[in-house]
Amino acid sequence: MMSKLIPTALLLLFTSFTAFAQAKSDTDIYPYRVTSIDKNEMQVINTGIAAFYARIDMIRRATTSLDLEYFIFNPDSSGRIIIKELIQAANRGVKVRILIDKSIAVFKLNEYYAQVLKQNNIEIRYYNAAPLFRISSSQFRNHRKLILRDGAEAITGGRNIADEYFNLSKTFNFLDRDIWVEGEIVNAMNDTFNLYWNSEIIQIPAAIEKPERIITSVSEDEMKNENDYQFKLTTYTKKLAEAQELIRETPEDIKNLAFANSYGKKSLSEDTKKHSCPEASFATDREGASFLQRIHTKNYSNSYRILRKEISEWMAKVDDEIVLDSPYFLNDANSIKIINDLLSKDKKITILTNSLASTDAIYVSTVYSDTVIQYTPNKNFNAYTYKGKFSNESEVISDEVRNSNWGTHSKTIVFNNNSFMIGTFNIDNRSNFYNTEMAVFCSGSPELANDVLSNIKIRMKSSNHLDKNARPDDGTDLLAGASTKKKILYYMLKIPAALFQFLL
Repeated sequence: MMSKLIPTALLLLFTSFTAFAQAKSDTDIYPYRVTSIDKNEMQVINTGIAAFYARIDMIRRATTSLDLEYFIFNPDSSGRIIIKELIQAANRGVKVRILIDKSIAVFKLNEYYAQVLKQNNIEIRYYNAAPLFRISSSQFRNHRKLILRDGAEAITGGRNIADEYFNLSKTFNFLDRDIWVEGEIVNAMNDTFNLYWNSEIIQIPAAIEKPERIITSVSEDEMKNENDYQFKLTTYTKKLAEAQELIRETPEDIKNLAFANSYGKKSLSEDTKKHSCPEASFATDREGASFLQRIHTKNYSNSYRILRKEISEWMAKVDDEIVLDSPYFLNDANSIKIINDLLSKDKKITILTNSLASTDAIYVSTVYSDTVIQYTPNKNFNAYTYKGKFSNESEVISDEVRNSNWGTHSKTIVFNNNSFMIGTFNIDNRSNFYNTEMAVFCSGSPELANDVLSNIKIRMKSSNHLDKNARPDDGTDLLAGASTKKKILYYMLKIPAALFQFLL
């Protein structure tokens, strides 16, 4: 399919192919799949508030460009703080672009917010605005998470932009993980952002027009038109006022920013260090996937589902044990084959995932037990489910945050004691077949791998280990810690979730 965007894309690819000519391997599909053996600096970011400060710090140091791409971007305290920092960057001449997935389930930054951002020199676009009645096409979400500074450094991982990803929510928080990268592979990450930004399925937000009063000579019509006008005007005024709140500073924002500037900064510099990665890889799925593309593209899987192939190849690096940290653990034919192959070779598999008490996706929890019980009888398979309480791995801003519900949201694989992956890929059908995902891989750095593995082990201490019957081996109930409401929904959703597991 021809497009006016093709010349731009070709220029991007030609320039980048030249830059990467010596680092490229036979399996590279630039910029979607790249290996680099040149210097790439990395830092593992485990703590939420440290991850928040890392993004703020990147924005403050930007001189030419800032590109942000997220599945979720909420106008809560963390979102407002990030936006205000971006506005300051735009005011000093930095080009700022934000790409947000327009999934009806999580989308918040509507056209009213887009208008406020545009007035402050920030450009925003939406990815895949397919309406819900287009059931299949609307499933192809952009699940990538990325912030780029000046095309020179980047952060990716499991975190979206919302309070719960930065240890700031008073009700529910995620234990997550990011990777900061500076070096050659950032070029590919930057180029994929541009390809997504110019995708054929992006939407430029429409301008918001103030409602106009319709004058008519018929009194009955006039009354109806006036009522309609007043309703539209009220809605317009309310939504515009809500959007304006995005750029206003609140006492909560001041407090959270101060905590990020103090403890977040300290944690970022002290908890983990920057290290060189001898062999770095970046992989992402191709943009523009839709129901029609899936039908009409010859060998759709090879053309679009690129990240899972990279993960599969990295499985060859497993020496003795592979450790997976994922909020969901749902298998398909591909992952079943990989797990069975590893177990047949006497490799150990350890998985950390959520329990009903710690998940925000009850429907996934309903089918988890049936999935994991296939493997728990094997002595080389170890499953841990997070209990739902804070792991005490860092300071938090308040007791309310500490006492909230907690769950794991990390998307991490440790292949051996010096090789790992951090990205946006969950072990579920959505990441395998529908969502576009991305990840950074590193091999040859025991220091970086240890920063990942040691943190996973801390979180395992706040988890239940499952016995051969897929039950907590300390005798507690599988649903322990979950609210009554969650338990009711768990049983109500069990049959529907099993029937529609291919969409989970």
